[in-house]
Amino acid sequence: MAQDILPPDSRSAGAKPEVTGEKAAAEHVSKKRKVRVPVGVALGLVFSLLLVVICGIIIIYMASADRRIAGRLLDEQALAVLNGNEAALNMFFSEQEQLYRAIAVHAREADEQFADADLQPYYRLLPEGVELELGRMVMSEEPADELPTVSWSEFRFEEGVATAVKAAELDLGNGQTLIGYYPQSVFVSIAEAMTWEGRQQVFLLSGREQAIVIDGLPESDFHASPEKPLPDLAGLTASPLHLLWQNQQRAHDMAGEIDGRVFPGNDGMYTAIFTTVETGPAKGWIVGTLYRAEQFGAALDQTRIVLYAAIVALAVGAILSFTVGRMLGRPLARLAHTAADLRQLDFEAAERLPRSRLVELDDVNQAFNGSIGALNAFAKYVPRQLVSRLIEEGMTRSRNIELREMTIIFADLAGFTNLASHLSAEETASYLNDYFETVSQAIVECHGTIDKFLGDGVMAFWGAPSDQPDHAAMAIEAVRTLAGRIENSPIADMRVRIGVHTGKVVVGDIGSAARMNYTVIGDAVNVAARLQEYGKQVDPEAKVIALASGETMSRLPKGFSATSLGPVHLRGREEALTVFRIA
Repeated sequence: MAQDILPPDSRSAGAKPEVTGEKAAAEHVSKKRKVRVPVGVALGLVFSLLLVVICGIIIIYMASADRRIAGRLLDEQALAVLNGNEAALNMFFSEQEQLYRAIAVHAREADEQFADADLQPYYRLLPEGVELELGRMVMSEEPADELPTVSWSEFRFEEGVATAVKAAELDLGNGQTLIGYYPQSVFVSIAEAMTWEGRQQVFLLSGREQAIVIDGLPESDFHASPEKPLPDLAGLTASPLHLLWQNQQRAHDMAGEIDGRVFPGNDGMYTAIFTTVETGPAKGWIVGTLYRAEQFGAALDQTRIVLYAAIVALAVGAILSFTVGRMLGRPLARLAHTAADLRQLDFEAAERLPRSRLVELDDVNQAFNGSIGALNAFAKYVPRQLVSRLIEEGMTRSRNIELREMTIIFADLAGFTNLASHLSAEETASYLNDYFETVSQAIVECHGTIDKFLGDGVMAFWGAPSDQPDHAAMAIEAVRTLAGRIENSPIADMRVRIGVHTGKVVVGDIGSAARMNYTVIGDAVNVAARLQEYGKQVDPEAKVIALASGETMSRLPKGFSATSLGPVHLRGREEALTVFRIA
């Protein structure tokens, strides 16, 4: 069996040339100057520094945790209070409207006009201070079978009432109108119900300028007049809230989900949180709560210092981690990339890894480079394409044997013995190498697997290790590709005989623990070899003659043409075999 000849230089692949004299001394000095740090030391330094930074942040964080957490909880509670206060206000108006509609339903069912005495039972269902009045008939466009709509007025002045009044008006559907007058004291009661702890002060504003209720202010501050039913907020100086909207030093809007404002008062800083009612009778009202800033905003402001310090520390740690990570990651990524090339058995493309200042990485890189050289030399004696396919198919375990239908070809040089007697050893090796390279390229390009080189012959197969349903067509394509290249070869005396056959064979790992081959065994292999031998009887002088069995031809797609040689008795076989010439 012919074997690839390893070039003399390859035996010393990877070996460094001997260095002597001044060059050796310079290299020795250069090596002494390089400082290589162990991975453990580098990681220890990095993680120690990160630990110091993180622990420092934790200490600062814990020192202000109580105030920070208290501020956060207060913020969440304030949001819940605002939502609850707005819901309470909307619930109040909803209950009042339901009561008015119930009166209207009663009036329609009675089908007669109400007197003031008929309204007395409903007073116990109304807030204290509310007065009802029956008015004259109005025209209504609402269908009789629908509930009437309650119309709410803005706050207005009413004779006999000290404060502003908000009126609710409803058509009873019996020729009368029912009007309810809600003085400011009613909304004071609502605000008192919204106050859930002593340190907050509830307020209701009509827009930003006028006050409806400010918890803690007497009723006299809300005296109504025809010109000004509600007092201006800026004029209620008894409450720090009169400074709410003024542009003062240190006054600012709050950030976050809550609408609020921090502002200075006469006796310190205050925080007001509020929400604007979007729908309903209270549309446009501002419902809010006033706190002293030390109970709300000041703690939140102080956390900014900790936040800025944490951001700076994190930024420094992130930059340091990124820099060290890249320093460690680059050689590892290069190692992974080169290992991927090795897995594809592409040893020529695998780049040699550079030296590293980290001791362990430097040792790994140098050992890996040595492995590349060793594998590259070893690959010259191993069918690289076959090993690659076995890896892809996950068939690397030993004793992997199965029965398959496959297509086998034998290719042989005609008259090589006589030709070799006229060539030197170097010329013979070069001639064979050119021939094997031509055959191998055609087989590999058509996805075949080279089994072995037999002297001046080549055995290849299709259908394993990966499934190839059209293995016969692939084999014929490889034969025709090879035939075309041989016919166009500048070597005039190169003549090739090829045999192709398809059948059941045993394929897998055959051999011993010391030496294993992935090969095919069976009668189909012998038939392919006999067809190759029979070629010299068909056309001894042809530059290329390729014969295929009827079993192979029957598995080709329709439209494939070949010359039939009829039934042929091959050497060693009793039954005749239908043979076709395909090249």
